[in-house]
Amino acid sequence: MKKLSGWQKAGVIAGVGCLSIVGVLVIGLAVAVVWARSTLAELGDTTPTTVERTIAVAPAADAAPAAPAAPGSTPAGSASSAAAAPSDAPMKLTIDLQEGSFTIRPGPPGGQVQVQGAFAPGLFELTENHDAAARRSTIRFRSKAPMWARILAGFGGDGNSGDRPELTVLIPPATLMDLTLRVSMGESRIDLGGLALGELDVDVSMGEHRLDFGQPVTGSVRRLRLDTSMGNVSVDNLGNARPQAVETAASMGNLTADLGGAWAPGSDADLSFTQSMGELTLRVPSDLRLQTDFRNSEGQRDNRPAEAEGSGDPKAALLRLRVTSSMGETRVVRY
Repeated sequence: MKKLSGWQKAGVIAGVGCLSIVGVLVIGLAVAVVWARSTLAELGDTTPTTVERTIAVAPAADAAPAAPAAPGSTPAGSASSAAAAPSDAPMKLTIDLQEGSFTIRPGPPGGQVQVQGAFAPGLFELTENHDAAARRSTIRFRSKAPMWARILAGFGGDGNSGDRPELTVLIPPATLMDLTLRVSMGESRIDLGGLALGELDVDVSMGEHRLDFGQPVTGSVRRLRLDTSMGNVSVDNLGNARPQAVETAASMGNLTADLGGAWAPGSDADLSFTQSMGELTLRVPSDLRLQTDFRNSEGQRDNRPAEAEGSGDPKAALLRLRVTSSMGETRVVRY
């Protein structure tokens, strides 16, 4: 047998070392997969099941009589009866959704939110919390299992652990409410047209999200706040929300907003868009009056040409648009 040279010996040693490392990695991955599946098995059923839940969200503060209190005691949950929200005040509804494909839209009349869809009860949970005195309700959907376990458990498995939850949330249109929506690590299709909204806060991140107002809301939104990050977001028919004020903050992603819709004749609105590390595109109908103020991240005025003011009709809605941007491109498209 021919004697190996020094370089050949080094090559053999390197090859054996690489194979050893690969073997260790394979064994380590196999152990991690078994560990992950064991972790998920302890949580419960990982097979997606159908869910249909009705959640009452708008009880009046005085809907149910309180039990008589003992002498000298204070009713639980409030310092006095004055702490209860007035029965004609907007209810406060928060919907917090994570890790899934979500649809949010108006549902049938009544003071109930309907949740429909499918998810694995061992991996995710749908919870609700209510404060009748303050007329506040919170609905949450989130994972019970660590993400690393669900990812590793999907290697070479039967696919159950990798099924993405799909939920549809139906909001009662006739109930006046201040609405807060938070959606992250997934995708969402949100249509709030036709709802009775006082204030609206939307926080979407880490995914593809679309916010629409398919038809005019009841009344007008006093304030609409939109926060976006790490994803692509589109807003359609913003005028159907008839907002008095709009505040948006977008970062590490693209935001496209169409300002068309049924603005009330003669109305005016203040719109503020702050964008960093991404593209901002604003589509504005030509039948709206427009005043623009473009600034950089330091608050200095941008020297870009002024946008056309649009309609000369004094009864046309007036939009006062302020845009602050950095590390990205801003476009205003008239149509």
